[in-house]
Amino acid sequence: MKDYVAENDRILEEWRKKYIEENQSLYPKCPDVGAYFAYDGIMFKGEFYIDECDVGAIRRKVSGKENKLWTECPLRVLFLTKDENTNDNEAWDVRTETFYKKGEGKPPQNKTVSGSFFFQNEACLLYGLLNTKPTEDGLMMYNAFSWEDVLKFSDENIFARINCKKEVGYGTISNNKLEVAIKEYFANLKEQILNLDADILVCCGNQNENNIILNTVYNIYENEFEYVDCVEGQGTGMHYNAKQNKLAIDAYHLSYLKGGLEARYNETMGMYYEFLKKHPDFTKTHRT
Repeated sequence: MKDYVAENDRILEEWRKKYIEENQSLYPKCPDVGAYFAYDGIMFKGEFYIDECDVGAIRRKVSGKENKLWTECPLRVLFLTKDENTNDNEAWDVRTETFYKKGEGKPPQNKTVSGSFFFQNEACLLYGLLNTKPTEDGLMMYNAFSWEDVLKFSDENIFARINCKKEVGYGTISNNKLEVAIKEYFANLKEQILNLDADILVCCGNQNENNIILNTVYNIYENEFEYVDCVEGQGTGMHYNAKQNKLAIDAYHLSYLKGGLEARYNETMGMYYEFLKKHPDFTKTHRT
């Protein structure tokens, strides 16, 4: 069995070492430049704990079962995001994150979803992508599930998230700065994404009809992806790699508020459902 977790750790350690060597001059008084480097990958599925340094954020420890869960996962979902918004404070490990509200204690007592639109959007998309099927009544609409359903599902199912820029940043990042970071560490990012071998890559970087993260995925897979028009004549589609049976979704930043959560979710799931009807074997030809 391939050890995706160990390989991801190796890639990140090499990336972090390179980052420290190239950025020491930017933080001359900092004893550990590596503290600004954010780890990510397959989400942890171990014990819940409260991070008192982050206003009571609910996080998870590594369980040791992540590699087995990822290996056997019928449909691997990977969220590709920009960077951590920390106002240049030290980074945290993305893999520890959960979708629970801060300050409400640990599950099962805590049954409240995070107030962050970012986490709400990510949690809903995960639920929808893994529960929508190419059947007559297979479209998982927003009003068909509760937050309790979403939280329970995210606790029990494995998924992954990668920041394309590993250095911590601010609340927003310009396209230019993101492009520079991706170009500088493209080889590292490519190695990390290819190692995880996800089936669905949610590219959360659309800005002014230009999704740099989606463009990067095209480059990583050497233009094997092609646009698929899901709803005829409406210009709404997804990006399919028929050779490797992978799907890339052109998504907005997960914190993007325009249109509201329900409308954005239903739009994405509607396109995904139409894609599945045209490619019904997509969900059947992965691991079982």
